[in-house]
Amino acid sequence: MTRAEFLAELQDILQRDEPLDAEMVLKDLPEWDSLSIMAVAGFFDKEFSKTLNFTDFESFITVEDLMARAGI
Repeated sequence: MTRAEFLAELQDILQRDEPLDAEMVLKDLPEWDSLSIMAVAGFFDKEFSKTLNFTDFESFITVEDLMARAGI
C-alpha cells in the first residue's frame, strides 16, 4: 500500500470530506473519536496483520505516526 492509498483509506474510515496529510494531528481532527479508533484498529488488523492496543493509540500523535506503524 502506498502512502497516498493509506491516506485515502484513512480518510474513508474517518468519513472525512477533506483530504488528510501526514502532518495532521489526530486529536485535532473532529472525526477522531472512539468509533474511528476501533475502525482504524480493524483496518490495521485486516490490511497489515497488526494488532493495535490502547497504548499504541496513546502514542499516535500525527497521521504520520499511523503510517510509520503500518510500515509505510
